[in-house]
Amino acid sequence: MTAPFLEALYRFQGQLCTGRTNAENRMSLEHDTPVFDTFEICYHREKLDGVSNVKRVNLFEYFELAEHLASAKRTLSSDRANGGILYFGLSLLPAKLDSFVSEQNGYATCKHCALELKNSIENWISEKLWQDGSAFPKEKFDKEFESWEYRYLSSKIDTFRSVFEAECHDVDFYSVGQVAIYKTRDLVASASHAIPDEFRDGMSKEALKEFDDSGRCLAFDLPTACGFHALRGTELVMDDYLKAFGVKRNLVSWNEYIKAADALVASDKPGPKPSKKVTAMLDRMKSLDRNPLMHPRDELDLASADQLFRLSTITVVEMIRDMRRVSGENTVALIAANAGAELSNEQAAE
Repeated sequence: MTAPFLEALYRFQGQLCTGRTNAENRMSLEHDTPVFDTFEICYHREKLDGVSNVKRVNLFEYFELAEHLASAKRTLSSDRANGGILYFGLSLLPAKLDSFVSEQNGYATCKHCALELKNSIENWISEKLWQDGSAFPKEKFDKEFESWEYRYLSSKIDTFRSVFEAECHDVDFYSVGQVAIYKTRDLVASASHAIPDEFRDGMSKEALKEFDDSGRCLAFDLPTACGFHALRGTELVMDDYLKAFGVKRNLVSWNEYIKAADALVASDKPGPKPSKKVTAMLDRMKSLDRNPLMHPRDELDLASADQLFRLSTITVVEMIRDMRRVSGENTVALIAANAGAELSNEQAAE
């Protein structure tokens, strides 16, 4: 966000006018009212779990604030104006200033000016025009006010603008571009949703967080970190996967996980076995992705990180699908045992 940001938005709304007559004010009142005067119309600011210092900023709210400031500035520029013109030119600005002050947007000093401007406008309206809760003051809306009665409000707008402009030099806003086909908002806030809903239900919170972190790293151009988190998420699901097949001991490396899976596949013991497709996928990831990435001189580019992220989500889906197959077989065995029956040889061997 550049220093003259607010000025640029002012100029988008139109050049600030001075010396406008009462008649001109009345004629232009409808046009001075901000076109986009709708609260909550755009995206809400997003608070991201696990990302305390990163937030989604709605730039449209800054545009609306600039519109209301420009409208107030034009209203206050005439030598005299009636109460109705002043009320409608000023009354919507305090809410926008309050929203700006309450947000954690990186600004500090100019918030004091914004709060002072907000309080000054509210006090002036309450004292001169319409106090909250009182009857509609038709006579005050028709009354003409001289510029000396409200001109100090214009000076406070100028003060806020100057401090805001100075503080813009120290407040950083960054634009995050789209990566591949992903929406930036999804990568930053909920990358684990790349895994279909029906399979995410079978994942631990820790594994889901790893995939969320992986997507966030992909969005913020940290491709090697993206790969690390994707592999960590895969390993967490792998641990649950082998436990579903009865592996009780603690395994500490991909090599141990895959050896345990291969041993189950090769075993002559009856009972459910891991899918050869899944064990092959895991072995391939270990040899071609996981092990090389642990080397300090190996790193991923953005395209490679994207591919590893996708491969990890596909592998996780296959593991959860296989776990559910085992769960279904165990359920059938339990029902048969409770009914006093035995599984057929073919069903037991599957």
